[in-house]
Amino acid sequence: MSLKTASKQAKILIVEDERPLRELLEIELERSGYKVDSAPDGESGLEKYRQETYNVVLLDMKMPGMDGVEVLKLMRAESNLPEIIVFTGHGTIETAVECIRQGAYDYLTKPVKLDELEMVIDKAYEKNRLRYENISLKLEISKLDQHRIVGRSQVIQKVLETVYRYGPTDEHVLICGESGAGKELFARAVHDASRRVSNSFVTVNCGRLNVNTAESELFGHVQGAFTGANKGRAGLFELADNGTLFMDEVSEMPLDVQVKLLRILETSTFRRMGGNHDIRVNVRFVFASNKKLEDCVARGEFREDLFHRINLLNIQIPPLRDRSEDIIPLSYYFIKSATEGSSEQWEITDEALASLTSYSWPGNVRELRNTIRRACILATEPLISSDLLPFAPPRAVPATRPSQTATEEVQIVPLWVVERDHIQRVLEKVDNNKSRAAKALEIDRKTLYTKLERYGLGA
Repeated sequence: MSLKTASKQAKILIVEDERPLRELLEIELERSGYKVDSAPDGESGLEKYRQETYNVVLLDMKMPGMDGVEVLKLMRAESNLPEIIVFTGHGTIETAVECIRQGAYDYLTKPVKLDELEMVIDKAYEKNRLRYENISLKLEISKLDQHRIVGRSQVIQKVLETVYRYGPTDEHVLICGESGAGKELFARAVHDASRRVSNSFVTVNCGRLNVNTAESELFGHVQGAFTGANKGRAGLFELADNGTLFMDEVSEMPLDVQVKLLRILETSTFRRMGGNHDIRVNVRFVFASNKKLEDCVARGEFREDLFHRINLLNIQIPPLRDRSEDIIPLSYYFIKSATEGSSEQWEITDEALASLTSYSWPGNVRELRNTIRRACILATEPLISSDLLPFAPPRAVPATRPSQTATEEVQIVPLWVVERDHIQRVLEKVDNNKSRAAKALEIDRKTLYTKLERYGLGA
């Protein structure tokens, strides 16, 4: 996407007290393809700034009531995301320096030439877009090596064909598969295959949201919306505007938040917490679930109307045990990632290869990645042997008690393997419900999520 094309997605707020100029700018900029809003004075402009996220603000310096410098200071106190271009018919060097010092992007004197103004807007928007992308990158939990799909099996190739077919559409996508199967990788692949590839890819794990934090995280909030909300804040929906929002573990979303999500899907609008102004966004949603949403609907845990709304384009990710041909290439890929910077050529013994391919991988690709990384850390030479794998045939010690029979043996395994297997069994018992699993294990949800990530069992 070219800079000129991208810039026309800019959302602009004009704060100008002269009605003829304000209306002229609004008409001409809308004609050029920008999304434009306006305010006749500093007070109403600041209110709109608090209610919605803009990419660029055009701010007049000399206005009745609150002047432009004061408005600029208050806007910058609220948020440093939008770029603010100030202009006035009474320009001085001192005023220009003060505006730049307070955080203005640029300073123009009246009368403003439209082509010059558009050029400055486009450059300001590009800077703003890069800032949003940097924020989105920080929100992504996964590392770069997780955004590569490695696989030669026929089933995974069919999934990739589906991804490339769905990618260019703007329809929302539902990705289903077991924990650790790589749903986020395929969500990223959908985004990369779309026309939105140059815009933000934002991720949120709905399982980590609760009733108290979900609305603020997703929708954002205005100043004073709740105790401690000293500043307005854009939510993930706004950060993903013109891009893709990946909502993992969507089955864990609270029911009252599901109602608001359905409204966004149907109208492309929402309101920040405490706000009284609808915000329109252009977001492509990719949802993921490790549960069968039909069963969640039957249990009353997921809204049926929302399920039918998001289940238009469905992608099923096969578990690793159903594509054993991918285990070896994935293992070498993870070795390369774990030993990046090393000049040594790593190998895997035949016995270790046999163990890797015969194991059932309940934690799927994530468990394989963690297993290989652990083996690389423990290895004393550039060789992965079977004794470095936690599921290799356990060592046995002879029976020592007189009551034991000759065939009895004591299996020696690391304590972490016992804990991992126990957590896996508990999750299966509670149908992968993280809250119930944490309660059964007598640990908090945060501790459970940490262990799930460590053992490659997380969603």
